[in-house]
Amino acid sequence: MEKGNSFSGYQWSYFSSLEPGPVRSRAESFLSSVDWQALTAYAASKRQGTLCSLLPDIGLGYNHMVRILEFTDGVKWVARLRLPALAESSTSEEVLEAKSNSEFRTMSLLQQRSDLPVPRVHAYEARSDCNVKASFMLMDCLEGNVGMDLGLEIPPKFKQPFLDGLANIHVKLSTILLPQIGTIVSVNTDGSCVQGPIPGLGGPYDTATEFFQAWAETARFGMTDEKLRRTLGPYADEIIPSVSAFPGKIGQLAPKISVQDHGPFPLCHGDFGHNNIIVNDAYQILGVIDWETSFAAPWEFFADFPLTLSVVPPAMDAPWNYNDDGSPKDVALAQKFADQEAYVQAVIREENKNGGENHRLSETLKHTSRQHLATGMRLYQDGKAGWYGKLFDQFN
Repeated sequence: MEKGNSFSGYQWSYFSSLEPGPVRSRAESFLSSVDWQALTAYAASKRQGTLCSLLPDIGLGYNHMVRILEFTDGVKWVARLRLPALAESSTSEEVLEAKSNSEFRTMSLLQQRSDLPVPRVHAYEARSDCNVKASFMLMDCLEGNVGMDLGLEIPPKFKQPFLDGLANIHVKLSTILLPQIGTIVSVNTDGSCVQGPIPGLGGPYDTATEFFQAWAETARFGMTDEKLRRTLGPYADEIIPSVSAFPGKIGQLAPKISVQDHGPFPLCHGDFGHNNIIVNDAYQILGVIDWETSFAAPWEFFADFPLTLSVVPPAMDAPWNYNDDGSPKDVALAQKFADQEAYVQAVIREENKNGGENHRLSETLKHTSRQHLATGMRLYQDGKAGWYGKLFDQFN
């Protein structure tokens, strides 16, 4: 579909609208610590000395700050700079450097092997101890906004075309297959690549079984025990054992989770949703960004619904959110499930465009018990409380 010129301006109001607190303080401190003059000089050096200046717009996400560089010949680049962690982090500079390198290699591979809308990277610095005083990436400037800048809302009249666009990207990604489960370390001229470990998990792995076993050994719930108990109140004694036992049960079930234990494995974005999709005013997709958590993954991980459509699996959700017949009580939740069904149909249509010979993505999306288990693994690391043990009852 023709994208046209449907763009009325950047909606980068998140930073300016932040209330006083840790998030705003981090952003303000970072803004004053970066050597912006060094950044513009670096960018100019990548265009044979063509001078550039910073536009006043400031984009802000959870992990990055974004600025626009405009060159004297009218060309615009985006500078995406990594923010320091909000809380004390055990992630080393070496791990962050490896993630930046892997992101660049992944984007290079995608541009080499697909027509996915991935912004071109002109240059990057993986270490924060460079002259700019922050790790950064310089990319094409796309005239659109990401979901966070649009309130993570999708106007009803644009919803189906937007879901169709997501499905198109998801299906195209399903054709980028790699021999092992792991990140991309380097890309060869013939399109093949060398794979490496997944930060915090290890690898690369030859089988899905190995991946799930490694996850079971390394996964940590994304909330402290004290905060979890305080959050759960009277349900703490019932839910906490279910949360604690979840990784161990994943390890026990590891050989049975995936429908395809051996490769090749699809390239998973790692944070695929509206939050990392650039759209114009008509919600036509212009680009997919932030590939730093991408890795070749088991099909069940890859086939998790886009975060835009994510729900807590009913089996682990609070039972009072559902009627006796299993239907959701909340209208918004019911709509999410309807949108998921529409998304599966959109995926099937995209698969059929390729001759209809491969329906692995849609089949995995429709395999509810496996899909819910993979979603549960993501929610576990996010610190979402729930009856995790019931996911195994459903699986069995």
